[in-house]
Amino acid sequence: MKSPASPSAFLLFLLVLAAALPARAADGVRLVLFPLEFVTTSMEPVRDDERARLRLVEAELRRLLAAKGYVLVDPAPVAAATDAYASLRECGGCELELARALGAEQAALAWVGKTSNLILDMTLRIGEVESGRLVRKGSVAIRGNTDESWLRGIRYLVENVVFAERRS
Repeated sequence: MKSPASPSAFLLFLLVLAAALPARAADGVRLVLFPLEFVTTSMEPVRDDERARLRLVEAELRRLLAAKGYVLVDPAPVAAATDAYASLRECGGCELELARALGAEQAALAWVGKTSNLILDMTLRIGEVESGRLVRKGSVAIRGNTDESWLRGIRYLVENVVFAERRS
């Protein structure tokens, strides 16, 4: 006959199990941030440093959203479906269906637009999966095509535009 597990072993098992379970909505709104897009109207081709900068800014945006209390949902399980669209910005709300498939409550799209090496803009849009309602949005213009200007831009966009306290 097997002896029952000790209370401390059982507690350890529960802690390991809890850590392995996905975060619940009670811990924060479950949000999926889809990969950032780079939109250029510049006559120049997209450069490797701009691709790297886009990944840098996406990582910073993920950090900023987590700091706002969001529980970030990994978009990787729907990557094949995401890749089927030329742009999630222009797919008529397909990001909401993809987010629903991931169990997210909200979906975020962000992109960087380049007019020239001096003139760029950043946009963030967050929609509610259930209703399709846009819950947060904003855009900023930045000057300069450097890591520093892009990071300043995404931080300003989040802190001073998209999550700015509403004044009456």
